[in-house]
Amino acid sequence: MGRLTRREIECVQLAGLRLSNQEIADVLGITPSTVANYLQSANAKLGTSHRRAAAQALGIQYPGAGMTDAELVERLPERLRPADLPGVGSLKDDRPWFARAWRPPPGRRLVRLGVIVGVTTLWLLVLGGLTSVVTTIFSTLDAWRPS
Repeated sequence: MGRLTRREIECVQLAGLRLSNQEIADVLGITPSTVANYLQSANAKLGTSHRRAAAQALGIQYPGAGMTDAELVERLPERLRPADLPGVGSLKDDRPWFARAWRPPPGRRLVRLGVIVGVTTLWLLVLGGLTSVVTTIFSTLDAWRPS
């Protein structure tokens, strides 16, 4: 297991912010396929299987590596920058700026809950239907059984 290069660290950091390969490529000035190669190489070196795990492992195995919060903000496109960065550099909250600034969009929780309830209801209906079909089959077979 080798050490990560500077570009691999940058790609993993930006992937940890949930940026796509195209967005990372735009930020770093490289192609999306190069980003994919860097992320694949970083995953192999970190022993992870996906982007989020690599970003988490990066913070554990390489503390302080890569870009600072200010450098990340400077490199991000305007549309990806948080509107307000409260507490950057503050001793009260040592989480990264993106963890402090990001909030789930309003209304999404109810949509997600509705989808979960709907899918669960659908599965219960399917399982109930399967149960009645199996019961019908067994009762028919029982009726055909010689006494």
